[in-house]
Amino acid sequence: MEVYKLKSEEWQVYKNLRLEALQQVPVAFGASYEESMRMTNDEWRGKLENPKSHVFVARDGDDYVGMAAAYQEQGEKMAHIGYIWGVYVRDTYRGQKLGKQLLQAVLDELMSNKEIEKVNLNVNVAQLAAVKLYETFGFQIAGTLHKEMKIGNEYIDEYVMERIF
Repeated sequence: MEVYKLKSEEWQVYKNLRLEALQQVPVAFGASYEESMRMTNDEWRGKLENPKSHVFVARDGDDYVGMAAAYQEQGEKMAHIGYIWGVYVRDTYRGQKLGKQLLQAVLDELMSNKEIEKVNLNVNVAQLAAVKLYETFGFQIAGTLHKEMKIGNEYIDEYVMERIF
């Protein structure tokens, strides 16, 4: 198993894995599969070209089975904050500590930036395994966002979690 940071020319890998994640676990992500399918290839590529954005993937041979991403907030007042998003591990690979490896890679990347003093993330309150994973890395629940997402007629609450360095 290999975990590494994608380069912009590997945008197709990112696109395929992200679409898989959105399709398999729609309650875990703010974006929808349908809206993401409407993105152009240039938009997908652009997500990897931003120097303040980082997408890590897990690869088992030629098969990409997980991802985790982060970015540094923009602007003078917010540049000290990193934000983790898009954490996904294919269901057949869960329970193998792959989420930990991906999260560690993303955190190492963020912490190598001396500007970043804090990292935030949002997680569906029902995803208890994800909450526990984040807690093992020192994240704490800072609050609950009620009705943060709406899928059909169902509302989903999310925890805001943070880790301060």
